[in-house]
Amino acid sequence: MKKIFLTLSFLGALCLFAKAQINASAGLTYTNYGGDIKKASPGAHLRGTYYVTEKSGIGLGFSYSLPIKTTYRDEEATFKRTSSFMAISLLGTYHLIGTYESDFSLYFPVGASYQIGTNKYSLEVNPNSSTLVTANIEDEKLNGLTINASIGLQFRIGNPYVFAEAGFGLATGNTNYNSRTEEVIVNKNPAPGSTVFQLGIRIPFGAVGGGVY
Repeated sequence: MKKIFLTLSFLGALCLFAKAQINASAGLTYTNYGGDIKKASPGAHLRGTYYVTEKSGIGLGFSYSLPIKTTYRDEEATFKRTSSFMAISLLGTYHLIGTYESDFSLYFPVGASYQIGTNKYSLEVNPNSSTLVTANIEDEKLNGLTINASIGLQFRIGNPYVFAEAGFGLATGNTNYNSRTEEVIVNKNPAPGSTVFQLGIRIPFGAVGGGVY
């Protein structure tokens, strides 16, 4: 009896898994960062999604943006800043129109990302300057959690899909003011908000049988 129960349980789990699908996507990104950055950068992203139903799934993603260089000059010195960002994301996806295997679908990825960012600084004194600058500028970490939401379109072109997504990321936390104590509680999340456009290719893989649909 125990063996029969275990066998039926295994077959039930296998059938559930067989109805699901895993797909992998890769592509290019163009991210416009807010905060003190206020610049955009191209990059790349990877994502894997496991679909529990035909319309909804959960995925894990990774994105990387090329370093953003900013230069400020005055009569005394040249100030340079290099900003670098990458992120790990956990996203739930829901297809409002169509399903993950439709020739066309409209879908919404929503979730959270842990953003890993740094600002690296350098200071160069101009040759004609009479000022002696000896201060060292420490690098700044921009790590923090963001809430993300996007809208996406997906088109089948044979086996793979071409997709495009546009969305935003908002840093969690906010700055609060206590009127009774006149205390300002500053948000300690340094991650900047952003808007992003993604374009890429998505390839579906069959969960059972090892083949590609």
